[in-house]
Amino acid sequence: MDTPKSGSRYSSETGSPHLLAITIAVMACIIMNVLDITIVNVALPHMEGSLHANSNQITWALTTYMLAMVIVTPLTGLLVERFGQRQLILWSVAGFLVCSVMSGQSHSLTEIVFWRFMQGALGASLVPVGQAILVEAYPREKRGVAMATLGMGTMLGPIVGPVLGGYLTQDLSWRWCFYVNIPIGLIAFTMLLLYIPSFGKSDKPRPIDWLGFVWMAIGLGALQMMLSLGDQDGWLSSRFIIILMLLAGMGILLFVLRSLNVSHPLVNLRLLKDRSLTLGSAGIGLFGLALYGTMVILPIYLQDYMGYEAQTAGLVMAPQGIGSWVSMWMAGRLLNHGANPRWMILAGVALGATGTWLSLSYNLQISPAWIIWPGVIRGLGLGLVSIPLFTLAFATLSKEQTPEGSGIFNLMRNLGGSVGIAIISTIMTEEAQEAWNQMGGHINPFSAALPRYMRDAGLHQGTLAWQVLGQTLAQHAAMRGILDAFTFLFWSFIAVILIVLLMKNKA
Repeated sequence: MDTPKSGSRYSSETGSPHLLAITIAVMACIIMNVLDITIVNVALPHMEGSLHANSNQITWALTTYMLAMVIVTPLTGLLVERFGQRQLILWSVAGFLVCSVMSGQSHSLTEIVFWRFMQGALGASLVPVGQAILVEAYPREKRGVAMATLGMGTMLGPIVGPVLGGYLTQDLSWRWCFYVNIPIGLIAFTMLLLYIPSFGKSDKPRPIDWLGFVWMAIGLGALQMMLSLGDQDGWLSSRFIIILMLLAGMGILLFVLRSLNVSHPLVNLRLLKDRSLTLGSAGIGLFGLALYGTMVILPIYLQDYMGYEAQTAGLVMAPQGIGSWVSMWMAGRLLNHGANPRWMILAGVALGATGTWLSLSYNLQISPAWIIWPGVIRGLGLGLVSIPLFTLAFATLSKEQTPEGSGIFNLMRNLGGSVGIAIISTIMTEEAQEAWNQMGGHINPFSAALPRYMRDAGLHQGTLAWQVLGQTLAQHAAMRGILDAFTFLFWSFIAVILIVLLMKNKA
């Protein structure tokens, strides 16, 4: 078999002769990594009993995974310099698989938290390194197809994760949410071993700035924990959240100052002098906010208030992912034919905003069609935004700067998702409570309309009647919070327009 030699590089004009194999391998890595962010969500209630944890404690299985990814992702460029892209991605896949098996074998909260942290740390480089490998493997004129393929992989996790997790948890066990990585990872590892050449390794790698690493770990770690736990702990009413906020601000500030004042920083923040990368990273942060924010709202709305089972809810949400895949494929084709990426992003923003605006008419009696079609429209918009945005962000970076730029870019996507989840969760909680107070104030024994409503509804005065009223009030109050969350997502789409107008066209 004709395998690439170590150290060989591809021609910018012809790309890799093993393009299909490399694409499948990188897609498998990305799907495996992104899938593990969402597939565990539906399994959390089942994990509580097995691991002897309560509902608050078990969320650490999610928090620690994201925490490790946020800390390690910016190190991608430095790791590539030291080990090369081939060695780094092979070790990442192997370590990710081992940690997946150990997560499935966990029998205590301590075990699952530890192995999930290690899983996130070892898998953090999969997306940015895979991104750089695809850029390198495809000929220059087909880079749009490469990025469309990458985007389809990153969109698969949030869409398929809840459905697959629901089926595995219900029909097998929550442990299979981790074991499912084994066949995907083995395919990825084998094909990477056979077809990926070694490049990116530097003969004189930068020395490690350990003090910068400490400040970065403190700042980003505290920020991720604050965003993950803020809503359930009451934000500024919690002393723990206040401490995390201060640590995050201090750590990030000291890390930035350190990075800008040493000759060999841990993360080359000087790349952010490139306006395209800076604005593109901000744009992908808003993209992550919109994507993961939607993934927070819809499962809660469908399962808790519309009465859908987990599998049904996932199937209703899946068309949004199909819309994204279609538009990403179209985006790649259009970019290859010289389409203007700025106009494509603006078209995507218009579609995403339209789909979200249609969601503002949701209520507790709508049919599945009214959930599916706005989701398809929103998905078409998300696909048209992400690929051209990446193209513009990396238009002026050299190949040597791509891995480190990719680390910064993907860090912003992950942080955008974390911020989006935190903001959406807070809006739904706070606005639902406010709606409860406003509407509940009209339900009292002195209301003239209350007896007439109860008579028309077939309710009689008594404990049961008040319980039914309380449940109805809770549902409508929650619906108010959900609609306010969709309103926030609508304006987050509009904000992308400002970023696009400031960006330069592809060079």
